[in-house]
Amino acid sequence: MKKTLTIVLILFVSLIFLVGCAKTGDVVVNIGTAPNDVAPKETIAVGAILALSGPSALWGQSVKNGMELAIEDHPEIKIIYEDSKGLAPDGISAYNKLSTQKIDVYVSALSSVAIPLASLTKEDKMPMIVTQSAANNLTNEYTFRYYSDADYFAKPSFDSVDTPLKNVTRIAVLYRNDYYATAVADKIKELSSQQGKEIVFFESYEPNTEDFSTQLTKIKNSKAQAFLYIPVPPSESLGILRKATELGFNIPIIEVSNVLSDPTTRAQAPNVTFYTEQFEFSMPGHSEGFKQRYIAKYGVEPNFVAAFGFDIVNLISTCKKDKIKECLENKKSITGVTGTVANITNNDILMPMYLLKVN
Repeated sequence: MKKTLTIVLILFVSLIFLVGCAKTGDVVVNIGTAPNDVAPKETIAVGAILALSGPSALWGQSVKNGMELAIEDHPEIKIIYEDSKGLAPDGISAYNKLSTQKIDVYVSALSSVAIPLASLTKEDKMPMIVTQSAANNLTNEYTFRYYSDADYFAKPSFDSVDTPLKNVTRIAVLYRNDYYATAVADKIKELSSQQGKEIVFFESYEPNTEDFSTQLTKIKNSKAQAFLYIPVPPSESLGILRKATELGFNIPIIEVSNVLSDPTTRAQAPNVTFYTEQFEFSMPGHSEGFKQRYIAKYGVEPNFVAAFGFDIVNLISTCKKDKIKECLENKKSITGVTGTVANITNNDILMPMYLLKVN
């Protein structure tokens, strides 16, 4: 009798725990090891359009690595990868190829690819989750963003407690000519105006530019008191920082992006003081279980987009294959290895950014 009573009490407590954790619209992803045998779920086919080659290949491969790690926990999810090369035409070709197959949900990354794909997936009434895109006007009824936006990217440089812009009145801005960087640059203009800062240099460069001598020489002669730049691939960020160092910049340098929060890229940067931005995930002590698991599988430290790839698969795993759009629309908060987002609105799952001083 006592044994029976004990079992009943254990089952009752377990039920209370499960009910308490299963709030409607909330997602808590698994960062542990593969689960024990469970009843098989219906297969969900994911079409992932990522930059697997070209200057942005680090990002695409990292997202893929994170996704591959996550499907160890979710064998019901099958992912078909296509290479966008970080370019809109190749991304569209990849989508057209995948659309001939039975895909349930698409995943894409980078604004230059995601913006045109958002129109196509909306036209075809197919759900798509986008990461690594802070462009304006990205989401729609079928496109969901799991990343950050221009506001979150621009504000840390102006509002952080330790920002070097506090006593600066003249700034220079160099940004990539694409959807993402233009959106962030426009937000910098807005914040500069609000804080009474004069922009003495404001210029874009074409994607994958290699020589920044002309622009940086102009900036050095502009009497700017701080230099802000917005790159996308590592080659651009490192190229700008190295040239600024070579020219002897002695003003604060802020990467209003998070390229240099990638451990591999930051290790290649000059040994000078600069600022970059990071997600909570990149801070020491956060999501250590995932980081160790990733290192064990791939032999390198994960970057932020690997974490988003992991979380996206876990997010998809909470949905039924024929109700993915509705499932995503009903999420009210999400907790993953990238952090926690509450109050999700307009299909935007937005993570805040934090300023990081290096060296």
